[in-house]
Amino acid sequence: MPEPKDVTDRRVPVMVEMGVDQDSTPETILRTAVEWRSMGFAVDLTYPPVRIRPPREQRDRLEAARIKVVIVRGLLLPEQIRELEAHGQVRKVWADTRIEPFVRAKPRPRKQRPRSRPAKAKRRRRPPRTPKPRRRPRRPRTRLRPLLRRRTTRRRVATPDCETNTAGVGDLDLAVVKYLKVDRLRSAGSRGNGIVVAMVDGGITAIGRPIKAGEVAKISNVVDGWPDADWGTSAEGWDQHGNMTAHDVLGIAPGVKLWDIRIWQAATGNLATDFTGLVSNAIAGYRKAIDTHTATGAPHILSNSWGLYNRNNGLDYATNPQSPFALMVEEALDAGILVLFAAGNCGGGCQFSQNSRCGPNDRGPGNSILGPNGHPRVMTVGAANKSGRWCGYTSQGPAVLPPNAPKPDFCSIAHFDGYFPTHPFPNPSGNPARDFDGGTSAATAVAAGVVALLMEKRRRAGQTLSQDEAKTALMDTAKDIRRVGFDRDSGAGIIQAKAAFDTL
Repeated sequence: MPEPKDVTDRRVPVMVEMGVDQDSTPETILRTAVEWRSMGFAVDLTYPPVRIRPPREQRDRLEAARIKVVIVRGLLLPEQIRELEAHGQVRKVWADTRIEPFVRAKPRPRKQRPRSRPAKAKRRRRPPRTPKPRRRPRRPRTRLRPLLRRRTTRRRVATPDCETNTAGVGDLDLAVVKYLKVDRLRSAGSRGNGIVVAMVDGGITAIGRPIKAGEVAKISNVVDGWPDADWGTSAEGWDQHGNMTAHDVLGIAPGVKLWDIRIWQAATGNLATDFTGLVSNAIAGYRKAIDTHTATGAPHILSNSWGLYNRNNGLDYATNPQSPFALMVEEALDAGILVLFAAGNCGGGCQFSQNSRCGPNDRGPGNSILGPNGHPRVMTVGAANKSGRWCGYTSQGPAVLPPNAPKPDFCSIAHFDGYFPTHPFPNPSGNPARDFDGGTSAATAVAAGVVALLMEKRRRAGQTLSQDEAKTALMDTAKDIRRVGFDRDSGAGIIQAKAAFDTL
């Protein structure tokens, strides 16, 4: 018997964390979850159970008891969460957070000046000024006086970049590549060859894949991804945002291979299977990346240009360092995968109309870098333009996720003509055509391309590049652009690809 409409409409997406026998098959686990229908849980049978690594303090105990931890996802009424958590095999019920891309913000409309100006009032004639008597010449200063009056040296903080674009930036190859001196690295043969970068994003239309109707293949070098049978077929999610970030990585490191981990799925119209843009997709994509890296050594880098604007939409994601996705990020890092995250676009340096998307308490310093985007071990990327100006929408540190690490780590380049506006795109959300690649999203993709070049150099020498080594090289050689030293706006400053390359 179908459930009443008022019941199904109030269900929310959840992830159920289960402890099961190590030999349990996906089919067995899903059959168990189906039985929880009596407690109001509608399991998503199209989502295979995903294994997650438990917190460090629980691993030995669970291993000795031959218990593995998995998540299944589905829909549940909020008032029935406690009842389901009381079941013996359920460890916890987590909110399945809706996530969004960190696209560029729209500027606040400028006030229009009146076309006709009022007539100027006639000036009154002033009487001629009497000449002032000449002053005595000043006595020469002693050597002591300048020392007493000397100020401490502080960098003048430049006005943030709050424009829709930066005049004269040019396209990706001519501006960003030369600014970062990547052109010199290419002349020496560095192109990212042999490196695999996984784009965790809204999807890629890959050349050589069966592209979905109404879309066009745009991106080369895509070799694998998630969902298993469907990667590389669509970039509709988030209005071609995945194509933009993939294009920007290739613009820096054209020799890399790409993975398309599409964490956005098309809406089905059926509430029971409508799981568009949820963190459970990212968890499944990370699981495949980690397992494949363990078996084959690739992918090497995970680039994440997405996150959360409002912690009230996903408190577990935003603030809990032991949420399933935070634990998955740590497992990827421990496996040797390098991980970059966009800081976010809720900084207080610019008053954008789009900041209405940011939570009322999720803007500005210490409030705006939410969840694993601010994990102390990941590379958290802010945005700047090639003129050295900080993009004022960049979310500001320290991170909200405990232990509240100083963030962002550094800035990379945004606000350039890259994938946009030269590639027309279908935009079912009705967004206006994008006029440049922007936001901390584009900056993160550029930084991921730079990290690929650093990793290629190490691999040529028969060595590996760790997360800490890559982060340190980029931070130590960054161009300081705000206050002297590390600051909450731009971190260490703008990355300098060649300078970091030369240190390795």
